[in-house]
Formats: sequence, C-alpha cells, structure tokens
Amino acid sequence: MGRNADKKKMRRQGHSQESAGPGLVSAERAPVDELDVERQLVPGLEVPPGLDEDGSMMRALFRITCLLSVRDRHGVPPANMHRVAAELAAIVQADTMTLMRLDRGDDLLPARLTLIGAEGLVHIDQGLVTFELGDGVAGQVALHGSPISIEDAPRDPRFARLYGQRTEIGSLLAVPLCFGGRVVGVVTASRREIRAFSPVDQERLTVAADSVAQDLEQARLLIEATTDPLTGLGSRLALLLALPREVEVARRYGTDLSLLIVDVDGLAAINTGQGRAVGDRVLVECGRRLRAAVRAADLPVRLGADELAVVLPMTPANNARALAKRLVRTLQEPIPTLDGVALSYSVGVATLAGADEDPLAFLWRCDAALEQAKREGGDRIVGAVVPRRTIE
Repeated sequence: MGRNADKKKMRRQGHSQESAGPGLVSAERAPVDELDVERQLVPGLEVPPGLDEDGSMMRALFRITCLLSVRDRHGVPPANMHRVAAELAAIVQADTMTLMRLDRGDDLLPARLTLIGAEGLVHIDQGLVTFELGDGVAGQVALHGSPISIEDAPRDPRFARLYGQRTEIGSLLAVPLCFGGRVVGVVTASRREIRAFSPVDQERLTVAADSVAQDLEQARLLIEATTDPLTGLGSRLALLLALPREVEVARRYGTDLSLLIVDVDGLAAINTGQGRAVGDRVLVECGRRLRAAVRAADLPVRLGADELAVVLPMTPANNARALAKRLVRTLQEPIPTLDGVALSYSVGVATLAGADEDPLAFLWRCDAALEQAKREGGDRIVGAVVPRRTIE
C-alpha cells in the first residue's frame, strides 16, 4: 500500500527484529495510533482528541459504504473497489489487501475467487490473484467460511507463493465475506513482518468484512430490483419508489414536476413478424437514446413491455412538451443495425396539479393521455387533462 518509511518505523518501534528469510522480520503488533490512521484515510480531516477505537472503525465502515453505494448497471466502479481495499488495509495497517468475489460457477466452470479490489500489491501480481474453491489459503477460507491467520508464511505449508509473484509476504490474514449465511468472497491482508497480526486485527477485519459483504449484496439486490435488465433503464419499481418522493418535494417547495410516458408504436407487430430478438434490439437502442437525451436529475425507466417513462423534476408543462418533441425526433432516427424498421412513438405528457390526489393519480393521468394518443392513431404527443377538483 506504499507505507512510508516513518510509518513502518513506527509499527516496529520498541519490538524485536530477527532474521526470517529475505526481506522479512519478526515483529509484535505495534500499537495503533487511531488519530494518525484517521488523518491518513481522509487528508485534511481533523479528528477530535480522545477518539476511541470504535469511533475510528465506524467512520472507516461508513466511508466504505459510501464507496460501495456508487454503482451503475455494471456494478461498483473498479477504482472504488481499490479504494475499499485501501480502507480495509488501513484498518489493520496491512501492507497489502485483496478483495475477492466468489463466482459460484456452473456445470462447465468451477467456483472461483476473482480479484475485484487490491491495495499495495505489485501491479503485475494483481493478474495472478485467482483461486478455485478450496485452492490456496483464500480458497480454503471460501470453502469452509472460517478465517485463517498465518504467522510465518514462508514456512507454513498452507501458503504457496503464486508463480511469478513479486510481493513479499511474511504474515497473512484471510477472512470470509459472508452474507445471509453464505460466503460471497474473501479479503486477505498481508504484512512483510512475520507474527504481525493479532487476534484484535482478526476481529477488526472480520467486522469490516461482514460490513463490506452486506453492502455489496444489498446494493446488488437493490440494483437488480430497480434496473430493467434489458435496457439498463430504471425498472417499474424504481419509478414507484421515486415518484412519491418527487411529488412530496414538488409540493413542499412549490416546484414543477412533469412526467412523460412513451409508447413504441407497433413493437408488438415487430415481435410477431420479425422475432422478439429484433424487438429487444429496438428497446435497447431506445433506452440508450433516452438516457442520452435526459438530464442526470431525471429518471428514465422502462414502465411496461413497450412503454418507457421519464420523471422530470423542476420541469414545467411547456418544457416537458418541448422535451417530448425532441425525444421523439431522436427516437425516430433510423437504427443502423435494423434496416427497414420504421418506428413511430406516442407520448403522454402530464405536469403535477394540485388536484392530483396522490402520486398514482398523477401517473394514471399521464397514462390516460398516452392512451388518448394511441386511440387517435399513434405517432403524436398528447397532454394530460388538468383535473378541475381542488384538494384543500
């Protein structure tokens, strides 16, 4: 992890050193300077005096949760996973830290641990970190779900250097990532010194690993529930979760809120005549163009089989209608990979009104406008009727 010379000197200060093979020393665990660790993790952070160990751990785990909450349809960005590994390394003052995910495999491929984040490894070694279930120390931890601590790695039969490995390892600590009673990965920490990790280190890394596993799995479940797997847009559930909040914000602060629902005219006929694979390609391209056309604050979703929707915060009716026109023009541009497929789109547009009794009433009003556009033959934009009844 690139610890500087002063830090390594502090870790060893006051402890005996003896030869233990090339580049390795024996060291009892150095006391942790919690204040110093906190300043390293967040440059410029002033931590109040008297900070206790629990407080330091809590802040580290919160930072890790923040890093793991930044996700897209492909998962947590790799840069964030490496930063998570750095945070874990700081918790136990490890020279290296690896964060591995357990891929369960199938009938053709065995279960395997693959690297998703690392700190302190020689760069070339990162490509070597992969273990089958039961293979090596990490594979044993994944197989049995129990931590393994190795005090003198070069002399321990359970440890075998990977072919071509350049990172020096004296002590090794590996703990499982467990969630819901099953192992989902493994984290391993190492230091160049032998006998470097104490039972307290193992306890701290286990607590941190449990937190990481929970964050990773809960975030995975959330993104699966709120993302349409075909288009990468938000799912219908994402809309139903977001709309009540957006309605409440608009009413509380007196801002506009608009909604578009877009129907791909004739998609059912394409599925029947040319196959569902062609229809799916149409939807994927529509999703891509929709994401590119809206703001980061907007929420584009796939509402139904052939319906897309966009929640537009702080958008008055005239702006929403203008966006609908631009969006239709964008969607109607030919799809290069689908020669001969001509598409049109029907759009319902609604802006939140005081008489909308609840978020669903607002949604149904926009849907009614879309149905009106389809009844009129499609390929048109229809604004929702503003209700006359006023709620006191």
